[in-house]
Amino acid sequence: MKKQTFTLTYPWDETWDKNGYKPEVTFELGMNEGGFTMNITVMEANPKREKTEHLQFVHEDSCVEWFVNFLPEKCDRYFNFEVNANGIMNVAFRKDRYDKQLLSLEDIASLGIKTEIFDTYWTVSYVVPFTLIQKYIPEYQFSEGMTIRSNFYKCGAETKFKHHGIWNPIPFEKPDFHQPDYFGEIILES
Repeated sequence: MKKQTFTLTYPWDETWDKNGYKPEVTFELGMNEGGFTMNITVMEANPKREKTEHLQFVHEDSCVEWFVNFLPEKCDRYFNFEVNANGIMNVAFRKDRYDKQLLSLEDIASLGIKTEIFDTYWTVSYVVPFTLIQKYIPEYQFSEGMTIRSNFYKCGAETKFKHHGIWNPIPFEKPDFHQPDYFGEIILES
């Protein structure tokens, strides 16, 4: 699968966040023999990173998120991979904000999360194994040219400068990321 790159906009800056804080973020989605690879670069110095245990509310820290439905034609549920600069992740398999199944610590360990913090930016990478997807969606089989539905986000709900970046638009007056009807289509091309 050819790597694909996604960048964000900050549509709520004028109506909700109103502080001009818009860190540049790049998400790079790829694949290896075992699963989907995600590499994220965040142009943000001194990211807030207070959460230190998986499944805590990392969206309160400086956080990047990938929400994805890997089999939209057969499954109405999605994963929300939310990670801070410590490599701490909150992730569930869900129908919406409230109807969810948290992933186990063993599931999270299988992602191999790695982060690095530099003077002016930070990075995070992980792999979502095909076997993990199949644990929650047993009929899932990867094939070239298939379509997934996703959205990518940057947030910091309790940071010095609250911010909400997004890839595919959500037409609401205030940020609400748990909107699978507004995920964008991504064709997995070779």
